[in-house]
Amino acid sequence: MNRVYIEENGVYQIDLRAALWSMENLHFVYESIGNMLSDVDFIAETDDAMLVIEYKNTEVEKAQRKKAKDAFIDKADSGKLADSIVKKYYGSTFYLLACGRRKPVRFIFILETTLIDSVSKKLLYDSVWSRLPFKLQKNYPEIGQLITGFEILSVTEWNEKYPEFPLEKC
Repeated sequence: MNRVYIEENGVYQIDLRAALWSMENLHFVYESIGNMLSDVDFIAETDDAMLVIEYKNTEVEKAQRKKAKDAFIDKADSGKLADSIVKKYYGSTFYLLACGRRKPVRFIFILETTLIDSVSKKLLYDSVWSRLPFKLQKNYPEIGQLITGFEILSVTEWNEKYPEFPLEKC
């Protein structure tokens, strides 16, 4: 099984061979049963956590079309980007729990873009973080630890923080 996955634009690949377990294309699992749960792009199991990874790169050629750029900006400005990211966490975590993979989740949104500024990224982070189950697990300890962190990282930041899982051009 190849554990070097190519993202949907065919420009970047992520090498998850160092993971204990990994997967991509969870959406095919959900589509096969007629369910439209949202999903992240990649999942990687480490010794202590499940990395649930969503990837968006507006700097690749396909995403540089004016229509695509405008759609991304509109989605970010309207709050629909945050909505989508939150749904991807819950849909993917549901799958992990259903499969018995009970390690705490670190949710990482790899966002490579020049279309929004640092203030907008901070607002996006705050909007997503507030809807993840951090308060739920704190207020109801019987639930256990569902999530240990949420980050928005650039490709460079990802590669610095997770060098064992390089994300680079194909």
